[in-house]
Amino acid sequence: MIEISKDYELKSFGRFSEDFAFPVPFKDRAAELTRCFKEIGSDYLNHLGDDGKVTGLEKKSLVQKMEDLLLIVIMLRRIDFAPGQDNVLIEKSNQSFRLELRFIDKAIWSMSGIMQPEYQMKNRNFKDWFNNQLSADIKKFISLYGEAVADKVLTPEEKSVLCYQLDILVIEIIEMIVYVERFMLFL
Repeated sequence: MIEISKDYELKSFGRFSEDFAFPVPFKDRAAELTRCFKEIGSDYLNHLGDDGKVTGLEKKSLVQKMEDLLLIVIMLRRIDFAPGQDNVLIEKSNQSFRLELRFIDKAIWSMSGIMQPEYQMKNRNFKDWFNNQLSADIKKFISLYGEAVADKVLTPEEKSVLCYQLDILVIEIIEMIVYVERFMLFL
């Protein structure tokens, strides 16, 4: 669960499931990533229903699904592509939105960050954000992975590119969670 203060300071921590704490074939991780992504989409559409509105409980469910996706992305970064990197700084918009991920051991992580008052969210429509930005970022990650392993060797440079794309996903998902929690209108 991501805690969001009134000043938009962000905090979270978590533990990877024992089932996911060890390297497995990428196709299994990619399947879990796309499953979580699809669940968010279907959850959102189911919550809209006939009235086109999302209630408070439905927002909570949507945030939970997005946090599940976030956990998969963080796990991919830590376990599959950068197991030795204990601290990660992710920034957006000239440092006006910053996150720091810290990995305590193989399966435990914490996150802190801040969304400065001058930071402006570019997206204000969840459906478009989900369908256009998040979808494109996930597709790009999977495409980059496919290109990287085409020669059956994953070099440190290729791992670095994949980590960068995962960082984009991390900050995008967290921004979407802040949007749903604080700005999305509901009944």
